[in-house]
Amino acid sequence: MKKIVFALAIVMLVTYLPASGVILALSDLGGGNLQIVASGLTFSASHRYVGVLESTTDFASWTAISTNFVQQGGVVTNIVQTTNTMSFYRIEQR
Repeated sequence: MKKIVFALAIVMLVTYLPASGVILALSDLGGGNLQIVASGLTFSASHRYVGVLESTTDFASWTAISTNFVQQGGVVTNIVQTTNTMSFYRIEQR
């Protein structure tokens, strides 16, 4: 009796994405206002990078709430008014 052996080779391609050094710091200013400071963004004197601050309540749909040019030192500061009891923020650099 002959045995047939099948060999299955699976090749996985993995992309390594290093963690960014961007930090979001939130401060309560009172009256439903938050100050959000993003630091560690890329800054270049020859290229104007933009930081887009986004907000979500469900991690499924993100809404852009502010767009700022990245300042020297890689910092973007935003003041937002909170309208939900729980919101999450992220910043995307373009």
